[in-house]
Amino acid sequence: MKDIAVLFDESHYGLHVLDAAARLAGRQGGHLIGVTALNHDPVPIHDGFAKGGALTEVVALRQSSMAARVLNCGQNLTKAVQQHGVDGELRVISYVESSSESSLHALYCDLLVLASPDIPGTPQTWSAQSMLRHSGIPILIVPRAWQDREIGRRIVVAWNGSRQARRAIADSLPLLTKAEEVKLLIVDPERTSDLLGDEPGADMASFLARHDVRVELVRLPAQGARVADVILNYAAASGVDLVVFGAYSHARLTESLMGGVTRTLLAGASIPLFVSQ
Repeated sequence: MKDIAVLFDESHYGLHVLDAAARLAGRQGGHLIGVTALNHDPVPIHDGFAKGGALTEVVALRQSSMAARVLNCGQNLTKAVQQHGVDGELRVISYVESSSESSLHALYCDLLVLASPDIPGTPQTWSAQSMLRHSGIPILIVPRAWQDREIGRRIVVAWNGSRQARRAIADSLPLLTKAEEVKLLIVDPERTSDLLGDEPGADMASFLARHDVRVELVRLPAQGARVADVILNYAAASGVDLVVFGAYSHARLTESLMGGVTRTLLAGASIPLFVSQ
């Protein structure tokens, strides 16, 4: 992955996801693009009554404050890329920018890294779901609690034979080939036998092995549990540091009525997620 973008800000939480992205870029030998949306500080009541020369002074002070914050973000980015041995650049976007416009900043990247559940450095209307829809690039979601820990050494890939899951595997292949261990997980394989064949997962496991991925095929019954819960419970029990899956591999109406694997994973994961659509 040669171009990795990360959404961050000056907060502790924002700097945490910046470091995670820089660490990953270092492992991939990639270029890091730091993206931040600077919202305006609340305007003091007395500033609203400024007139004449005082109004000019208020504007100058606010511009100075914004410039200082941009400088601080740039310095934090420089520190992160130097620590992990990569090069980088800073892009500043508007806090009120629409999600479709924001996606343009990531169209030429291999991966976008962001935090969860809050997303520091994002425009006002931005969400992970909207970026998936508008940009088509894969997203790496780093939970708030996942601080100063490796990502991508031990990976679980959720495989159900869908186009979206196949896309996620193709997008994550640079990570899979560098991982120490990859589990190809199929939940209730008999329910998708029309897509997975008589030996569910065997073909995909062979495909990954031919790409030098250290892969192990795992088949699990759901036993009445939600598929998302089976994936997350297995990932937690296995001590993995990344779950790869394809978003919305079922019809949107089905996802809406039944809760949906995608929505559950995005809302409740305590492990980093690699998501493609």
